Amino acid sequence: MSGSEGGDPRILLRGTSEYDRARRDATWNALLPDRFPEAIVQARGEADVVAAVRFAREQGLQVKARSGGHSWTASSIRDRSVLVDLGALDEIDYTPGAATVAVGPGVHGQQLNRALEDHGFFFPTGHCSTVALGGFLLQGGWGWNSRSVGPACLSIEAVDVVNAAGELIHASREENPDFWWAARGAGPGYFGIVTRFQLRLHRRPAAMRRSLYIYPLELRREVLGWAYEVGPRLAPELEFSLLATTPRPPGAAPGEKNTALIVNAHALMADADAARAALEIIDTCPVAGRALHRETQVETSFDELYSRSDAMEEKGYRWCADNVWTDAGIEDLLPAMDDLLTTVPTAVSHVLWYQWHRQEFPDAATSLQGNLYLAAYSGWTDPAEDERMVRWPRERMASLDATSNGTALADENLVARPARFMSEENERRLEQLRRRHDPDQLFASYLRGQAGHPPTIKRQGAS
Repeated sequence: MSGSEGGDPRILLRGTSEYDRARRDATWNALLPDRFPEAIVQARGEADVVAAVRFAREQGLQVKARSGGHSWTASSIRDRSVLVDLGALDEIDYTPGAATVAVGPGVHGQQLNRALEDHGFFFPTGHCSTVALGGFLLQGGWGWNSRSVGPACLSIEAVDVVNAAGELIHASREENPDFWWAARGAGPGYFGIVTRFQLRLHRRPAAMRRSLYIYPLELRREVLGWAYEVGPRLAPELEFSLLATTPRPPGAAPGEKNTALIVNAHALMADADAARAALEIIDTCPVAGRALHRETQVETSFDELYSRSDAMEEKGYRWCADNVWTDAGIEDLLPAMDDLLTTVPTAVSHVLWYQWHRQEFPDAATSLQGNLYLAAYSGWTDPAEDERMVRWPRERMASLDATSNGTALADENLVARPARFMSEENERRLEQLRRRHDPDQLFASYLRGQAGHPPTIKRQGAS
């Protein structure tokens, strides 16, 4: 393999001294899968990605890329593959005053929004600062203020892509549109490696305020019933969620498990009066007077919001997640929610109830949604607990299958619980495009419990 202009890539072959560390560093999750790429390429530039794809083809291996996000299932780590690590492709190319920005896939969301802060724009990045843009955008991009501006993938104006022939091409609505359409939500099923995104920016919220209530778990039915009733009346710019977990301030170590129900609301609005008015609905819960703790109408910032999200999903833990979109009625949801909320297994584990605002998804592979997004996340440290912790989110989400519209790729667990993540029409179109542009299946696709990729767990330190 040859190097690239501006620096040589690091090519780490399986069995070499640095390989195990690179494989470990290629996933945010401390829970490593029992899968081993034949080589890991740490790209320094686009030419390195081109060389890696050509190398994989020559060696008869598949290709998978990673940018630096969560990827609970470590989907980028595959057997008989070349793993292309894009973390170093983290350039932000922005012209002051422009309403678009070009970014590498390794750019993290907080990094981008800090760069845009003095220019009056923002981008709906992932809620955690640890999420890089590459995988986040390809999987749909359910980010900050997406209830108002849409999933982030709808703001992709163009991409630069290395295709199955090892060519660097440009794709937009007008040029190579198949690659542009698929980049807007195909996720791990994308038939190329994106090395650069051209993104449409959005006006930065001029007023950002938050409110928070913490309720004892025994009030869950009253709080859930109220949340379900007010959900459709929330302003699109109001992010509203319920979180079942053991409360702790950002930066605090988790203590003994004591699950409570946290109501979070973030108003990201054009003016302060609108933000205050939007948040007032959070005070209408009929059991608000019995809350254990409350913080209302607090001014906030993107940096604080990232920090609060990061506190919920810390690096260093073993994690497993699963989710569903649903339009189910509250009477159908309550029995499953009772079971879900009362079985949260550890202090850092949590359940998310996120009120969505339905939208159109034009010219995009992403296509599933629901009135509610429900997800379960188990977090733990003891390898002896692996089987129980991996089973909990999968079984709880499976119990909602009868009322589910499908799963969102961002927090999916397809390797253990295959579920629909795209409309049938869009999935057919995507598979047709894959056969056209990657007939030899050079790029590994979805990790859907297929042969060779069972949902088994490798004990940490094994090789």
